[in-house]
Amino acid sequence: MKEFENNKNEFKLFLIHERGYSELTIKAYLRDLTRYQNFISQNRIEYKEIKKDHIFEFQSYLGGKVGPRSFLRILSCLRTFYKFLHMKQLIDDKTLEVLKRYPSKKIKYKKNLPDFLSRKQIEKIIEKIELNKKLNEFDKITNQALIMLFFTSGIRLSELISIKLSDIYFSNNEIKILGKGKKQRIVNFDDYTKDLLIQYLTLIKKYPLVKDLYNNNLFVNKDNKPLKRRKIQAIVMNNLKELDLAAYGPHTLRHSFATHLLNNGVAIDAIRSLLGHVSLSSTQIYAKVTTTKLKETIKKSHPRGEK
Repeated sequence: MKEFENNKNEFKLFLIHERGYSELTIKAYLRDLTRYQNFISQNRIEYKEIKKDHIFEFQSYLGGKVGPRSFLRILSCLRTFYKFLHMKQLIDDKTLEVLKRYPSKKIKYKKNLPDFLSRKQIEKIIEKIELNKKLNEFDKITNQALIMLFFTSGIRLSELISIKLSDIYFSNNEIKILGKGKKQRIVNFDDYTKDLLIQYLTLIKKYPLVKDLYNNNLFVNKDNKPLKRRKIQAIVMNNLKELDLAAYGPHTLRHSFATHLLNNGVAIDAIRSLLGHVSLSSTQIYAKVTTTKLKETIKKSHPRGEK
């Protein structure tokens, strides 16, 4: 990575002398670039031949560490860096286009809210997984069950990782969740998700649930080891990345769950309880988002909407 380090140092001088950026901006750019450097080093990626999937993997690598707004800033840094490399004739036009064309939808709301997925979009994602010939049966059912559980229960990534077999109650379509502050709550999932979970557990020979296995994690790999945070993020992002969204991670599915509930008349306080929010103010943003969406729909659809 000596070559990358040298280019990073030259990039710093470029930002100072050519762009005239402030000291704080340059510090932020170099910090973001170091994150990227760590990622490509760990994954042995040739940074001068970067592909779109590599950027998605980098976004997944950052995971819960940065929100959608912060990632847009990081993406801006990478674009500037790659323009610099292109100017030095170290990369070709094709590589530069990868950064230029990478999705960078602007965040419309004051808080970092990604768009929500419709039921139709989720169904298409599940169908696409089923038709993916590159995936074996285990990976297909794991991807489907994992994504649908996020979408129908609204749980956090950290909560999904910690689910044990003893936490699942198939008779009531419920899961006991240990949330933030070690507070317990019960979340629900629909019958379709139940079927997927049973198919998944049957495939790995853990259904019907056996008491001796109650301490096992719900989602595991082929070696029966708990799926890691980055792996779960990658599964979700790789399946959502073709959609036009502000963000592609598990939190987008959680937001989708809450937004659908609100749009179907569920009380905001009930949604707060289901999401495990301590403060109602954390949940009330959905009301603002729904109101904004409604105004946009009226403006587009109503005969006097533009007036």
